[in-house]
Amino acid sequence: MTGLTSDTSGEATLGTRDIFIMLEKLSSFVELARSKRPKIVAVAAAEDSHALEAIKWIGNDGLAEAILIGCRDKIISLAENLKFDISHVEIIDLPDKTEACKEAVRVVKSGQADILMKGLVDSAIYLRAILNKETGIAASRLVTQLAFIESPHYHKLFAITDAGITITPDQRDKATMIAQSVNVLHQVGIAVPKVALIAAVEHITPAIAATVDAAALSGIAYDNCIVEGPLSIDLAFNKESCRHKGLHSQVGGDIDLAVLPDINSANVFYKTVMQLGGALSASTLTGTAKPVVFTSRSDTAKTKYFAIACAISQCKD
Repeated sequence: MTGLTSDTSGEATLGTRDIFIMLEKLSSFVELARSKRPKIVAVAAAEDSHALEAIKWIGNDGLAEAILIGCRDKIISLAENLKFDISHVEIIDLPDKTEACKEAVRVVKSGQADILMKGLVDSAIYLRAILNKETGIAASRLVTQLAFIESPHYHKLFAITDAGITITPDQRDKATMIAQSVNVLHQVGIAVPKVALIAAVEHITPAIAATVDAAALSGIAYDNCIVEGPLSIDLAFNKESCRHKGLHSQVGGDIDLAVLPDINSANVFYKTVMQLGGALSASTLTGTAKPVVFTSRSDTAKTKYFAIACAISQCKD
């Protein structure tokens, strides 16, 4: 079967996927990761108790080992507090966070590690290392955040893009975001992702650019994904709302991916479902040569654990 993917330019191409499932919870990524060979995770600025605890758990599961890059003394102290035996773990002593990120990216790019992970470092510093034209691991003209969300108010996992990087995506950017996100959804086993292009209203309104973009993008013929829009949030997540409004939709009430109009709406949506909706998340990047964990510094160890499992699930073997 063929699926929509993206090449190094970030434009849509076709690829092959042959494992198809429905993901109900973030723990599904742990089960998917068990089907892969054990990975090596390069952790940038690894002096982070939550990141180290997540690495401890993922190691106890036999899913991955780590290369820890950061302030050696702080890493050792934190590991001792966590009762995490790192005597067998490689530590690269680089207290400067910028240099730690550069080195972590180099380790991944060279093939010494399979996955890049963010520790206690600002996202801007982390991204600069990833996006560096000479030494980075960007494989597309557009690198975006893709966050998988487990909500107690929804029947399966869904993903959103982009709550952390792309500020005001234009129509071409959104086409690339769809292609790259669908590629990841195929990699984790979702055969025909249902994609909702979110806007404030479900009809074309020239004064609302998101509705115009959504209408244009939903008119494209996609391979192995279904794209609809514009859809308001209630229609995207509630089939009864679609019926009540008389909207026949293949996507409404059963979406796998929500493409939000811009970083403001995406970030507010993401933080609202997390803070007030009791949701859990696993955040990665699209458009990179290797899987990249893209968590917040304040995320819990559990969130970072699931994000690592999600990244492992995206590996080829």
